[in-house]
Amino acid sequence: MILYKTIALTMGRHLENEHFVQMPGPDGIPITPDEARQHWKNTLSEVANARIYLLDHNAADYLDSLRMDVQGMPWQSNPESHIQNYVRNVAFPNDLVWVEYDDRKLWEGRVERGITTMDEEELGRRKQRGFLFDNRSNHKLTVRLYSAYSEKIFFDAPFILEIAKTSDGRPDFSNVSWHMQRPAIAVLMRLGLIKSGAALQEAFEEHKGRLTYEMVIGFMLFAALSNREDDLQSIKTPSLTNAQMKTARKFGKAWMTNTLKSHVTIRIGPAAQRHLSEQKARIEFEKVQSASRSAPTEHWVSEHERRYRDGKIVRIKAHKRGKAADKNLPARVIGPSEGR
Repeated sequence: MILYKTIALTMGRHLENEHFVQMPGPDGIPITPDEARQHWKNTLSEVANARIYLLDHNAADYLDSLRMDVQGMPWQSNPESHIQNYVRNVAFPNDLVWVEYDDRKLWEGRVERGITTMDEEELGRRKQRGFLFDNRSNHKLTVRLYSAYSEKIFFDAPFILEIAKTSDGRPDFSNVSWHMQRPAIAVLMRLGLIKSGAALQEAFEEHKGRLTYEMVIGFMLFAALSNREDDLQSIKTPSLTNAQMKTARKFGKAWMTNTLKSHVTIRIGPAAQRHLSEQKARIEFEKVQSASRSAPTEHWVSEHERRYRDGKIVRIKAHKRGKAADKNLPARVIGPSEGR
């Protein structure tokens, strides 16, 4: 199941059929049924009006590698300003944008590229992940992260990241704030997943780390869509089959027909495929190099003098030394850069 469809179907059915109950709030103030219902209505409306992008695993892997070209590898201590200056100039394809990908596949790709290690149990806990970017306000950009738990169950966004905008409408990453979504936190408390203030703080730190690191993939998507011609391929697909649409209309389920209109599937194009092929070949080449004591890559040594202890001086002519580069190693293919 696609995560955004799970959210739309679950919230739509719940709003249509269920009675909301009062729940204890994280700040000691109860969550009223009206507050919970309004929260779900707002979320459903935003998903309905968002432009939906679904990344296949190759596209997510490609965009992740582009991010690391700018941001650096996780073990590198590059200044955060590198990636912040890049994403500040990215144009959004819509005021409301949903970006979704398979988180397990993304991390499998990272393991394959040697960026991290993760066992099967850890990978098994990762499923669909979706980011909702809200760029409608002139004063702030908000980002929310949703995660699938199973085919029919998802975790609502417990916290919202708000990024203030400068006078020219660009994100100001020096001025950010976080806000709890009280109904979402209340559900986690009700399920026993958050039992104390310390657990709430731990959940916030974990969510903050995931959102701030992974949301950059969305910005890389926006940059690639606007700057490149053959990196990515976009395929627009109806979210409901003809039979599902007919049934929804028959039973008056307007929340289905109005919300689940269509989505855009993103796959990689020729340039992205070359980039990934080059990257894979280079990683394998570097593994071989690090595992063996091979001669240096072929290079020119300029003419110079060699002096010996006995006072003898020998003039060494310019010459080549080292081993010729592997002809099968592809040339570097660069992804989209700022301002291109």
